[in-house]
Amino acid sequence: MTVQIWSSAKRAYDRALTTAGTPFARLFLYAFSCLESIIIPVPTDPLLAACVLAKPQRWISITVYCALASVVGGAIGWALGAFAAPAVMAAAESLPHAIFSAEKFEAVAQAFQKLGLPLVLIGAFTPLPFKVIAISAGLFAYPLIPFLIIATIGRMARFLIVAAMVRYHKDSKRLLMIGSGALVLVLIGFWMLG
Repeated sequence: MTVQIWSSAKRAYDRALTTAGTPFARLFLYAFSCLESIIIPVPTDPLLAACVLAKPQRWISITVYCALASVVGGAIGWALGAFAAPAVMAAAESLPHAIFSAEKFEAVAQAFQKLGLPLVLIGAFTPLPFKVIAISAGLFAYPLIPFLIIATIGRMARFLIVAAMVRYHKDSKRLLMIGSGALVLVLIGFWMLG
């Protein structure tokens, strides 16, 4: 019985890797990564890991395209926030004053202006929902170009770490080197904040 379960699991794993190695799977990954930065609540990381496992020799290009697709999605989220701001304000103004007021909205907008870069970097690098940061950046009129630069640094660093862990999980020297490189990217992002 245990041998049968193991054999079935192994076949399913092999089938998943074969599927993940197809060009369609990579296109799906990039589309998913873009949409995850706008509306999808499920992280991209498991799909990225499957594609890297299936094509380990192409891990860098898969990761770069995945990160860039995520940043494109972030730009779309930013645009949604920017262009939806009047509708959001109109809807929010109908709420009771205790919940919403123009003064509170302005205070949040000013806080986003002061802390925008760290918020974008944290949202891009950590498992926090990047879509919330992207839409908020547009909503609170955070400049698009700095948003895109920091989002690219954060998303690239995060996805490089995930992909490197999958690709080099048995080669600790390479994993340490890639992790250090990703950390340098994050530090460059923080340096750009100052």
